[in-house]
Amino acid sequence: MDYVVDNAVPLSAILLGVLVLGGLIVLGLAALSAWRVVRRAQKRVGVAAAELAAESDRLQASLAALPDRQAELQAAVASLSARAAALGVLAGSAGRAADVLRAPLRFIGR
Repeated sequence: MDYVVDNAVPLSAILLGVLVLGGLIVLGLAALSAWRVVRRAQKRVGVAAAELAAESDRLQASLAALPDRQAELQAAVASLSARAAALGVLAGSAGRAADVLRAPLRFIGR
């Protein structure tokens, strides 16, 4: 025990050095682990950002084509309403023709 008491300062310095080196080793391992996690996260974010950019480009192209599609839809609606009007005229004529054809049946009793 006299040795420890006689050499307290050098032993304290050695113990402090060992504790500091141990702490630095633990800190280094934690930093390495954190660096690996950050690197993996950056790769995931990079892939997600690329997918988001591709989706943004697709939506931008779709928005650019929207006026053309709108004009096409308006033309289709106009064509459909013209056909519906023609079909209405044909249905009215067919109804009147059916009434004319059924007219003799009133005299027969049906």
